[in-house]
Amino acid sequence: MHQQTVPILSEDVFTILGDKQSIEILESASAGMRSSSNGIRNQSKKQYYVRLKRLVEMGLVEKRKATYNLTAFGLLVYENHFKTMKKVIPNYWQIKSIDVLRTRNDFPLEQKEKIIKEYLATSSLNGILNTTHLTSFTVAKKFDDLIVEVLKVLDNAEKEIYFATRYHDPHVSTKVFEKFGKGVTIHILDGNPEQISVENRLAAIFRTPPNKETAELIKKIVKSPRFDLKRLPDLPQSFMVVDGIQVVYDTVNFINPEQFTIAISKYDDAYMAQQFIEYFKMLSKDAITPQLLVQKRAK
Repeated sequence: MHQQTVPILSEDVFTILGDKQSIEILESASAGMRSSSNGIRNQSKKQYYVRLKRLVEMGLVEKRKATYNLTAFGLLVYENHFKTMKKVIPNYWQIKSIDVLRTRNDFPLEQKEKIIKEYLATSSLNGILNTTHLTSFTVAKKFDDLIVEVLKVLDNAEKEIYFATRYHDPHVSTKVFEKFGKGVTIHILDGNPEQISVENRLAAIFRTPPNKETAELIKKIVKSPRFDLKRLPDLPQSFMVVDGIQVVYDTVNFINPEQFTIAISKYDDAYMAQQFIEYFKMLSKDAITPQLLVQKRAK
């Protein structure tokens, strides 16, 4: 049997995990399956050899002398997917209770988070699941990847955006204005250098509007109670909260705070979202409202 030479797809792995007979072979190989074996009980020889050949070709199983064993890749799949799910599935209703708790409106977010953490720490799920497993997230290791994530999360906004930023990207600005035009409330803490501050960019549009439509939108934005802009030159961190549940935030490089290092995007974490909203409000106390907004709203 030949080893895998063509890259496999994740769908191929999930197909294997959904096949009971392939799983039986993986289980036997995890303990070292004799190559002289006539197969697996309850499997015909054809079923056994067809699946074994496929597992070898996918790089999940390999022959070592007289036995078939899991490869490093096979071991990762077996331990982190099959064995984990084997422990999790019997606890389905306990996990379902977490969903029920999260939908309750009569519990403060902090109390919900505390109950979930305590439950996971003391239940049979301890060591299998933690609160990180219960939220979906993405790690952006490059600035360009961060912009993609910000745009993706912004696109989900339907009600309210809190945006504290030390960076400027024209695509992000366009998306923010687009969301305002669709009725979304915008809160911005601007930590950009003076020359590229949000205020200066808005003023530039007032002086030389690219088109009538943009000019009208900017006039509407600066006078609207749905647009809150403040400036904080020493903003310590960039982050964004969308609709009180989605969060994107960068980590701080303490050696060079101006340099991007890594960012995390969490798609369904109401507790963290609330923490960042509170942080935004705290930072806003030391921020100033740009003169452009003061002047335009005084008219």
